[in-house]
Amino acid sequence: MSKYAIAFILPSKSSPQVCQRIVEGDTREAALRHFFDQELKEYYSEDDQGFFYFKEDFFDDRTQSGSIIEV
Repeated sequence: MSKYAIAFILPSKSSPQVCQRIVEGDTREAALRHFFDQELKEYYSEDDQGFFYFKEDFFDDRTQSGSIIEV
């Protein structure tokens, strides 16, 4: 299983905060899903649509909010 370093700027109305974790997963997608399930439930809906919006925020070229690196 691979390890991924994931960092994400939390969507917040107050001062921005960064959530960072090392996550294991078979694929980048699996690691992102685990990170989403463990860290971002209060910011998105806890379903596939919430994960879709998270990934859209994560990978948006104009307002990218996250980074993932295989370690």
